[in-house]
Amino acid sequence: MATPPSLIHGTWSRPVTGLAALSLFSMGLAQFWELPLAATRHGGIAFFGAFLLCLLLLALPLRLLELMLGRRSRRSPIDGMAYLTREADAPRGWRAAAWGSGLADVMAIAGLALLAGWGGSFLGHRFVSEAVQTATAAGLVWPVGTGTAFILAAGLSLLRAGQRELANTLALAVVVICLGVAALLGASFPGAYDTVTTLGADGWREAMRFALLAGGGGLGVVWLTGMHLPKETALGSFTLALVSLQAVLAGLVWLALAPYVPAAVGAAGSSAVLEQIPTAMGAGLAPVLLFVALGLAAVFALAFAAEPLLVRLAEKGISRLPAVVLVFVSGSALAEMLWMGGRVEGVHFLLQAVRDLLLLVMLGMAVFAGWIMKISHARKELNLPNEGIYNVWRVAVRIVVPLAVLFVFSGYLA
Repeated sequence: MATPPSLIHGTWSRPVTGLAALSLFSMGLAQFWELPLAATRHGGIAFFGAFLLCLLLLALPLRLLELMLGRRSRRSPIDGMAYLTREADAPRGWRAAAWGSGLADVMAIAGLALLAGWGGSFLGHRFVSEAVQTATAAGLVWPVGTGTAFILAAGLSLLRAGQRELANTLALAVVVICLGVAALLGASFPGAYDTVTTLGADGWREAMRFALLAGGGGLGVVWLTGMHLPKETALGSFTLALVSLQAVLAGLVWLALAPYVPAAVGAAGSSAVLEQIPTAMGAGLAPVLLFVALGLAAVFALAFAAEPLLVRLAEKGISRLPAVVLVFVSGSALAEMLWMGGRVEGVHFLLQAVRDLLLLVMLGMAVFAGWIMKISHARKELNLPNEGIYNVWRVAVRIVVPLAVLFVFSGYLA
């Protein structure tokens, strides 16, 4: 007799654990660190305002959608999508969204480990300068930092559920404190946030892309959160709290980094945050706080990103310890190959590929939930306060989100 899914996966003791985990995950993905760069290029305060609007119109319904799918299936994304397609009498082709999510997850694990190693390299330069500079010249620091990140993340994955919940909450508190102090230091630069220009089509595309990908949607971590939340947790209130907290964290990053962005605006992607901006900051406290927050969040995000794969292996009967060894050793090998092959440019390309793949995954999930899934099933799991709110969510998932994803991808043609 098969083990019931609820006994395999368990339930968190309180919903605040999910808020802490997903908020820390969103910081570790390094996407919010690029917001100040995008704002400088596309309208300053106007861009940040557009991003907040898109969080409400796009990220909120998408996060609610993925939480609902996780709660409905009570399985990992791959097994869960198979269950949901059978339940909806839908073609097997819809399961491609879950397999795409798994592929993106494998790539994200390597990218997150490299980001954590990058942060460790910067901090090493600060605190043990000569030794680290020598090791950097030999190409050793980043791989060693990456390996350390994998070891720490694997240790987090092996903690008991209660210990993981406490660790998540404490880590988020440290990240918020670091960002808060860095934001206060950044706010001491008058006029750094006054730039307001016209957004344009490219600015709106970037704002939508940031919002659609906020919190790592599509990687399966939000899906698993839907599984783990206590049954009495209202998904609507939880999602609103999550998106609000992510908006606050994004604002802290923007306040901390905006004064230093002009020196790095010519660079692209995360490489600008991790290389040019620290140089512009100089030897003060702000860059140290930035990289403490980034490194800590990246390690925890690495552990979260591995969880969908670990749950999938658990469903196949593989115990926790061998599954952790398999996932993290494979991810470490991929990360080291990427480091040797591309370094900064390779990591940026990898993260961009993950983001594009996730946009396709979320497009597939939105179309499935909005047009294929049985209405009664979605309504039951969402349990929204009234029919009007449900109808607004359904319009967003059916029409607004797919059009936004297509608009973002139209930038490649433009």
